[in-house]
Amino acid sequence: MQIIAHRGASALEPENTLKSFIKAMKLGVDMVECDVRTTLDGQLVIHHDPCLDRTTNGTGLLKNKSLSELRQLNAGDGERIPTLREAIDTVKGQVGLVIEVKDPGSEEKILNLIKEEKIAAEVIIASFYHRVSLNIKSLDSEISTGVIFACQPINSVAMAIDAQADIIFPQYQYLNKLMVDEAHDHGIKVVAGVIDDPVTVENVVSWEVDAVVTNNPAIMKFVFPFD
Repeated sequence: MQIIAHRGASALEPENTLKSFIKAMKLGVDMVECDVRTTLDGQLVIHHDPCLDRTTNGTGLLKNKSLSELRQLNAGDGERIPTLREAIDTVKGQVGLVIEVKDPGSEEKILNLIKEEKIAAEVIIASFYHRVSLNIKSLDSEISTGVIFACQPINSVAMAIDAQADIIFPQYQYLNKLMVDEAHDHGIKVVAGVIDDPVTVENVVSWEVDAVVTNNPAIMKFVFPFD
């Protein structure tokens, strides 16, 4: 089973920053997860919310700011909003990267960067917008993709198959052993998220999920040692 650091070690360092990714790697995670948005001038940057207010000293919508404007902001502890390229260069060759696509329509640009950086085998592209998976597969069928959901779907396997996704990313509150077994029967992996409670992790792990997403890999490693 793998441990995926949600926005890096976001319980310990400012989320979605290079500092957070480096901390997660030092804690021995298998993959780092990040959120990708597009700036006013078409640059790919790492940021979760559509607005800047919660995690930076800026205000307003990120999509209305250029990269140079975003570079002036403090994303916590003096960290800057990183570009996707910077995030890739930080983790490449050390851990895998889960890229959550926040802006549908950016798939081709993201894929081109992944190919340029030669990390296709180390990446999963996931999104709440399930058509993102379908779009990625139409561009490159070899890239691993996932569909994220925070609900109890009628048929999670059919949902994944419709999106040509390799992985389902259910929020753990909506996950059960039957969903895991059905996914595995169809060759679909299961990544449970986002869990910071060690007892919950142990329960979910007993269902034989393929990975767990957490904000605090330090707690996960202490209670459930991983390589």
